[in-house]
Amino acid sequence: MKLDNKEDQITLVIKYIGYLKDVKGYSTNTTTSYKNDIKQYFKFLNRKTKKYYEIDEFVKFLIKSNYAKSSVNRKIASVSKFIEWCQENKYIEEIKYKKIKYLKQDTKLPDVLTSNYINGLLNNLPVDTPKNLRDRAIIELLYSSGLRVSELTNLKINDIKKNESIKVIGKGNKTRILPVTNQAYKFVNLWISEKRIFYVTEDSRDYLFIGVRGKKISEREIQRIVKTKIGSFPHSIRHSFATHLLDGGADLRVVQEMLGHADPSTTQIYTHVSKKKLKEKHKRTHPRGWLIH
Repeated sequence: MKLDNKEDQITLVIKYIGYLKDVKGYSTNTTTSYKNDIKQYFKFLNRKTKKYYEIDEFVKFLIKSNYAKSSVNRKIASVSKFIEWCQENKYIEEIKYKKIKYLKQDTKLPDVLTSNYINGLLNNLPVDTPKNLRDRAIIELLYSSGLRVSELTNLKINDIKKNESIKVIGKGNKTRILPVTNQAYKFVNLWISEKRIFYVTEDSRDYLFIGVRGKKISEREIQRIVKTKIGSFPHSIRHSFATHLLDGGADLRVVQEMLGHADPSTTQIYTHVSKKKLKEKHKRTHPRGWLIH
């Protein structure tokens, strides 16, 4: 196969996306991002008549087009891993190409909700209708266990354990067992025992959370629920979960395991949030913290 042939390009992308889904266990959102990045790369190659190993030219094009550094880095990763996969599987000729360095990004601290703010919101969420009870259970569980949205949508009834824990299938099909707070466990069980029956269908009978049309709840619907109910995004809840654990004295390694991070450096960013908060608290409360030099 050749990467300068449009038909071969389509064939290889289909094979690669199937590999990411079936073997690597990547979520739909992740595989869609990979597919879009690779298609953009091919569009660039076909228009500019570049060779596939000239990834640096593609990167220069992205920078000139004012893409954010984070987007450029994601596209570098998508294309590089795709080419390596093609070579490893002998789909294309193995040619040494210039490894592209990732662009240096400024460390961006994640948005974190204060514990008082999120507790106040959760305590006042209504549970008077089946839909409201479901939404409360969803948000309680997101904050209780720091789940990714994709992990929450794929939860099944049998994943909820009687010892107040849940079984989660994360990235790369890796399983982890997570504790659940009393409140989250309470509302999840109320949903299961009393209101889930109003939504369940044959197609969704195994899944914990169900959308209004009777299918497994979608990631987009989860995002809409969180945005509507607490004015933020699901990932902010995950950030808050991790930061609040560290603020409470949890070990970084424990938080890494709970979040399902393969690389400890991914979890390390939450320590910066905690340190920043500690400095602010110190300055505000120390008898000499407020003095002007």
